[in-house]
Amino acid sequence: MPNPTADTVKKWYNQHYAAKGLQTMRPAAAYPVFLDLLGASAGSRLLDVSCGAGSLLAAAHARGVESVGVDLSDEAVRLAKRVAPTAEVAVGAGEALAFPTGTFDYVTCLGSLEHFLDMGRGLEEMKRVAKPDARFCIMVPNEDFIGWKMLGHQGTAQQDINEHLLPLAAWRILFERHGFAVLRVVPDRWHAVRWRATRAGSPLRFVTGPVLEAAWRLIPLRWQYQFVFILGLARQSHAVPT
Repeated sequence: MPNPTADTVKKWYNQHYAAKGLQTMRPAAAYPVFLDLLGASAGSRLLDVSCGAGSLLAAAHARGVESVGVDLSDEAVRLAKRVAPTAEVAVGAGEALAFPTGTFDYVTCLGSLEHFLDMGRGLEEMKRVAKPDARFCIMVPNEDFIGWKMLGHQGTAQQDINEHLLPLAAWRILFERHGFAVLRVVPDRWHAVRWRATRAGSPLRFVTGPVLEAAWRLIPLRWQYQFVFILGLARQSHAVPT
């Protein structure tokens, strides 16, 4: 969709979540890995930007982490309050977070930054609400994903509303330009290991699943589907005009 407005994006996601509900999200078993990568500890505070149906918030609560979520979609927030009833969840845009400066120990944004109307402003807001020693976990899609190259098309299931695709080096440059230090980059491996969490289906998955998982792990990082960036704040971080 060319030049979408905030209202257009909000409407699209409300319709998306109203139609698909929790089917829009990965199962609960897919989320603890992000907390592992952050080293999230009990007693800390986590903000999930574009929290969707709240699965990460629920996983954080199970570890004793105080979880807060924000999402542009009213329907997503309604689902999140059901999935993570102990979390503080509110409707809001990632480019204008309604929290005081220096509030959170961890800030996450999983599979959503690429859909922001202004990614730079969103990053500056995530940086603003984080504590000086905070850690960030941001998952973004790879423009150079080998699967898209083989199939002859690009883009995720949400590309028809607003989507920015970048290769590995360009994502790194974007984060560093906005005052982040890249601490670690790993591939999103859910698509390789999800057969383990599937209870239904053909027993054949116990044969094909390990084979596909092994093949997926052989793909170089630069050709993987999505990148999970673990970030800190650069020592001398200055706001970048957006």
